[in-house]
Amino acid sequence: MALGRYTPSHMSRSERFIRIETHDEDGTERLGEVIAETCPRPVFLALDGDLGSGKTRLARGLARGLGLDPNDIASPTFVIHVEHRGNDVSFSHLDAYRLKTDEELEGIGFQELLADPNRLVAVEWASRIESALPSERIDIRLDHRGEDLRGFTIFDRRQDESARRRLEAAIEARCDGRTIPIAQDLHCPTCDRIVEDDATRPFCSAKCRLADLAQWFGGHYTISRPIELDDELMD
Repeated sequence: MALGRYTPSHMSRSERFIRIETHDEDGTERLGEVIAETCPRPVFLALDGDLGSGKTRLARGLARGLGLDPNDIASPTFVIHVEHRGNDVSFSHLDAYRLKTDEELEGIGFQELLADPNRLVAVEWASRIESALPSERIDIRLDHRGEDLRGFTIFDRRQDESARRRLEAAIEARCDGRTIPIAQDLHCPTCDRIVEDDATRPFCSAKCRLADLAQWFGGHYTISRPIELDDELMD
């Protein structure tokens, strides 16, 4: 059975999201450390971002926040799952980039990992296993914005309201993040992502604005009725 497809727009149905930028690797690790220290276990983190966006660096911060050695953390691309254990905590670091079927997840005991009450699970390239992701999770989108600049958009899907607010407060206080309410109708007409930048509305980015323009030039959009003389006079 093939794994389901996933796009960032599926992450965008939360009432609030957290935005943060980090300017160096230490800042990215600090964010991971704050998340691990603040979130009670069990907790599942779905990480998504392009190559070089900071997923493994964030995982090192998660390890530090759990009291584990961050130097032991490397990308688990070729082994899929690496487990790190402490005195009273387990950290499962997964990379879903090479996964193609649900059976591969079953082979690493994925459901058993989710059932462990003392475990933090972080999955890189979580978009590739959307159909297997638990509903109780934290989605983190990572963006490479420059040589050292990284952007993070965090959607907390956990049902515990107090836990969500604690994480928001911790990231705001210790990582200069900001929590932004989501207006449910502000979705990009091109890709359906939440529109976060006022400068590009109603699109989420200049790229989507250009894509929409290309649709007009390509004849994919049409005006619903012929243009009348009165329309031209009012223009």
